[in-house]
Amino acid sequence: MTPTKTQRHNAILEVVNRSSVHTQQEIARALARRGVRATQATISRDIQELGLVRAGSGYRSSAALVSELVLSIELVEPMAVIRTPPGTANLVARRIDEAALAGVAGTVAGDDTIIAVLRNRGAGRALKELLAHAG
Repeated sequence: MTPTKTQRHNAILEVVNRSSVHTQQEIARALARRGVRATQATISRDIQELGLVRAGSGYRSSAALVSELVLSIELVEPMAVIRTPPGTANLVARRIDEAALAGVAGTVAGDDTIIAVLRNRGAGRALKELLAHAG
């Protein structure tokens, strides 16, 4: 079967959410078992477009990882200081930016710390909710 891009993306997300896959070849084999054929180059592009990240447990949705990566959130209005494990702040900041919360003007990320600039007091609550239920 030659699936549409959306069908292929949905199949990839189902594979990574239901099982531990560590390589693009494993994703290709899992897709093939479902009758979905895709080249390694296509899977590579799909992984990038879907925002998948290879973690110790295999490929995961970056959105699903965010709630695990946030160590703390301190509101110092009109900002929030968000702590993450070393090397993961950019991933979490990207999730915040992509969520386009009305009360968040933007983020600045370092290695393990993010500053989110808040437009109003209620934005801190929405930000905490996003990060707690990111998957």
